[in-house]
Amino acid sequence: MSFKSIINQKKAKDIIAGQILSGKIPHAYLFLGPDGVGRKKMALELAKTLNCHHPNTPIALGTSPAAVLTEPCDHCLSCKKIDTATHPDVQTIDFEWQARRENKELEKQRSIKIETIRAVQHEISLKPTEGRWKVFIIDPAEKITLDAANCLLKTLEEPPRWTMLILLARHKENLPATIVSRTQSVPFGPLPEKDIVAWLILNGGLSNDDAHEIARLSEGSLTTALKLVADKTTVSEPLLSRVIRPDAATADLLRISQEYAKTSDAFLDKLLAEAKQQFRREPHRFAPMVAEILRTRQLISKNVSSLMALDALLLNLNQRGT
Repeated sequence: MSFKSIINQKKAKDIIAGQILSGKIPHAYLFLGPDGVGRKKMALELAKTLNCHHPNTPIALGTSPAAVLTEPCDHCLSCKKIDTATHPDVQTIDFEWQARRENKELEKQRSIKIETIRAVQHEISLKPTEGRWKVFIIDPAEKITLDAANCLLKTLEEPPRWTMLILLARHKENLPATIVSRTQSVPFGPLPEKDIVAWLILNGGLSNDDAHEIARLSEGSLTTALKLVADKTTVSEPLLSRVIRPDAATADLLRISQEYAKTSDAFLDKLLAEAKQQFRREPHRFAPMVAEILRTRQLISKNVSSLMALDALLLNLNQRGT
């Protein structure tokens, strides 16, 4: 892995490279953009750059002439540990991390709590164990509760010199303004369709036609594209078509809902991408479906039961479709 392997995102690379070269590295970043466009990968590559034992020859990054950066070697012990998520000074603070700490089921995690942020603050107060920098990646940052966000403010204002916090979020509007103002925002855009097509053909072994079909549905997200590839029904029968079929039985719709309840975010992303694609062809028919999917996503983000929300959504979509 290296900065060169991050698809596109020239603006983000320019910003980060310029700051490292200037020696004015922020202690808190906010990486903004859709899922699956390289935000977390960039965060990990930045952590590797800061902690690499044997950095390589400087390389050009992005479009700015000044954007030149010594990239990580990818072979030293520090780089390998970050790649395998075993480096003690580089941690991703997500629902999985919180579930392990609480000794609770991952499926029950709905928000990043104040107890989690306090635990992170304790980790931050300790000097690095192996690296030069301690890097904490908070994902998804928009799921931080208000109490937890307020608790985090003191660390954002006065972090130890060896600490970097990288918050990953889709939209800054989902975060308190106090958090946004104390971090360096870095925008990440959807990946160009042609880049996803090229990646799927080269690395996924897809045919040109299938790669284009997947890329159109992915809406600029490589993660979504890979999930679509894994779903055998993607090309032969889109998921939305299964839901709105006139002969779709209620029991079948509820079975689909139960199957995807634990991965509702990815499921809704896929359903929304297909609905938007159909909207371009039949806007009057599919506009209400797009709105219904967006409402369901909002309900689940507010801790409404995923299963109940998906049950209602699929039944409503089927009624609208017929």
